[in-house]
Amino acid sequence: MRKLMMAAGMTAAFLMLTGCGNSGYMKAEESDGTEQMKQSLDEQGEKDTAGSAAAQKDTEAEDVETEEDSTEDSVQKEQVAAESEPVQLAGRTISFFGDSITTFRGYNPEGYAVFFPEYGAVKKVEDTWWQRVVEDLELTLYKNGSSSGATVAGDSTGTEDPACACNELRTGALAGPQGVCPEIILVYLGTNDFLNAVPLGTNDGTVLVEEGEIAAFSDAYTLMIDKLESKYPLAEIYCCTLLPVGDYGTKTPYVDFVNGDGLTTADYSRVIEQIAENKGLSVIDLQDCGVTIDNLAEMTSDGVHPTAAGMACIAEAVKETIEVRQR
Repeated sequence: MRKLMMAAGMTAAFLMLTGCGNSGYMKAEESDGTEQMKQSLDEQGEKDTAGSAAAQKDTEAEDVETEEDSTEDSVQKEQVAAESEPVQLAGRTISFFGDSITTFRGYNPEGYAVFFPEYGAVKKVEDTWWQRVVEDLELTLYKNGSSSGATVAGDSTGTEDPACACNELRTGALAGPQGVCPEIILVYLGTNDFLNAVPLGTNDGTVLVEEGEIAAFSDAYTLMIDKLESKYPLAEIYCCTLLPVGDYGTKTPYVDFVNGDGLTTADYSRVIEQIAENKGLSVIDLQDCGVTIDNLAEMTSDGVHPTAAGMACIAEAVKETIEVRQR
């Protein structure tokens, strides 16, 4: 009996121990599960944190891009606004330097030859291209140093003959009161050189020309510009190319006049443009201002001298270039 009781007690103890063992195992599993869950949560938290940081970076990048876009839009709007606003040129001073196309009785220096209004179709100074520019841009006219029939080539040392535009007389007569330098000088010369078949020469504006009898157009034009820049260092100089010239010996519609060297005004215009560009000067392209060979009968009275309509075309091209350049 006693042995049976001892066996039963040992069995119970074994069961209790076995039960504790199961219980301990379960607790270990629970503990490991908790650790795994904790680790999983930590990993998920790290992922969430990383995702949140990435999302924040994306948001910041988007904000930067938005800010940059906004800045670009603002700059573009300011540029558009500046371009749309009228240029304030009122009161700026200007002098003109030309030939018959830029003359009018009473507005050119004494002793200079004048074409308008006695000849041609323009009878009112308000219809001349240069006066339109002065009035429309509200400029102050210093001098209209233009003389009919003048060429650029000739004796550059002359002090009395206005027929040579590169000489001392002509280049020295563009200042304002008390010799004040004009802010703008507008040069429109070369038509008579073309009509008289003055050789073009090869000067591109980079070769110095000695004073004296200048026979080539490119040398004379280069020297003339050099003298203007020296005499009026504060002036901004604009150089006009030439209008087409019609063969006035033919019936209308006109054809291009070809001079004795087989050249047209386009050839002389290219030389003017090249010299001006090499000297850093602005070019006003009158070859493309609306006056063409096809409409020359309407735009000129003789294939050379503009009518009021032709003068208006010149004025618009000049005003547009000055306004763009002065922005």
